[in-house]
Amino acid sequence: MTRLSTAKRQKILDLYQPVNGEPLSLSDIARHVHCDRSTVRRVLQRVSSSGKLDYDIRPKGRPRILSKQDLRELVLAIDRGRALNATDAQRQLTPHASARTVRRRLAEIGLPGRVRRRKPLLKKSSLAQRRVWVKDVEGWGVKHWQLVVFSDESQFSLFPTPGRQWCRRRKGEAHFAQNIIPRVTGGGGKVTVWGCITSRGVGRLHRIEGTMDAKMYRHILEDSLLGTLHDHRLGPSTIIFQHDNDPKHTARLVQEWLEHQNLLVLPWPPSSPDLNIIENVWAEIKKRLETYRPRPRNTEELWRVVQKLWYGMDKSFIQGLYRSLPGRVKTVKARKGLSGDS
Repeated sequence: MTRLSTAKRQKILDLYQPVNGEPLSLSDIARHVHCDRSTVRRVLQRVSSSGKLDYDIRPKGRPRILSKQDLRELVLAIDRGRALNATDAQRQLTPHASARTVRRRLAEIGLPGRVRRRKPLLKKSSLAQRRVWVKDVEGWGVKHWQLVVFSDESQFSLFPTPGRQWCRRRKGEAHFAQNIIPRVTGGGGKVTVWGCITSRGVGRLHRIEGTMDAKMYRHILEDSLLGTLHDHRLGPSTIIFQHDNDPKHTARLVQEWLEHQNLLVLPWPPSSPDLNIIENVWAEIKKRLETYRPRPRNTEELWRVVQKLWYGMDKSFIQGLYRSLPGRVKTVKARKGLSGDS
C-alpha cells in the first residue's frame, strides 16, 4: 500500500462518512485522493469502532522500556521506603532500564526528584502528642491564631553554609572570588538572638551573650517580650504566648514569672518547628543574608545587619504566616502527626 499522509487518510474517511450527502464509492474516493482503490479499502479497514482512524490512536515510536507493571513496582518501592531514591529503585527492580529513564518516567507521573529535608526525629510518643495537640486547636480560625505571640531563638553565622549555588564561569576561573563560597572553620563568628512575632508585626530582637539559662531567659521575657507587647499596645492578658519545651523555658523560675504576669501559655507539642511560624522568619533572614552586600566582616556588623533585616520584615509576610496556620494544623491531622509543611 502506498504510504499516505495523515491529511489524505482523513480525507478518505471524510468522503466515506460525509456529514451531508451520500458517501462516495471506493473508486470515486480513490480518484479524489489520487491513489489506488485497494489503498482506500485498506485505510477504511483501519477505522476503529469509534469512527476514528487507528493511525490516530496507535502509539508512535518504539515501545517504552518500562512497562506499566515496572512503573507500579518502582512507585511502591519508593512509597514504602524500600528504595532510597530513583537510582536505588532502578538498581533493585529494573536493571534493564537506565537510571535516567527511571527518573524521567517517575517525574512524568508526579514523582520528581526533591532535596531530602533535615527534620527533627519524630518518635512514636512525639507523634501521639502532636495528634492530641491538633485535636485541641483544629477548630481555631485565623482570628484565634492572631492572638498568639510566637517566640524562638536562632543563630546566624558570618559565613553560613548555604545550599547549592550556581555560577557562570570560564575554564580556569573556578577559584575567582566571585565563583567561590567562602568557608571558615566554625562559621567565622556567630550571633545568637531571641525574637518574637505578633500578628501586627515583629517584636523586639534580643541578642544573647554567652550561655542562656533560666535566669537570663526570664530577663529576656521581662525586657523584650513585655517591651514587644507595649510597642504593639497589647496587654499580657490579651495574648497567648508560645515557646517550645526547652528546659530553660519550662523551669520553675520562668513558669512562676509567667503566672505572675497573667500570661496564658500555649501548650506546645515536642519536635514541632514546622508549626512555629517564626521559623519561617528566621529562614527568610538567613536567605537574605546570603546575598546581602557588603558582606558583614565581624559579629558586630552581622548583628546590625540581622537587626536591619528583622525590623524591615514586611508585615504582609508575617500576616501570611498567620493565615497559613489552620492549613498547617489540617495537614498534620491528615498526616497523622507528621510534618505540616510540604
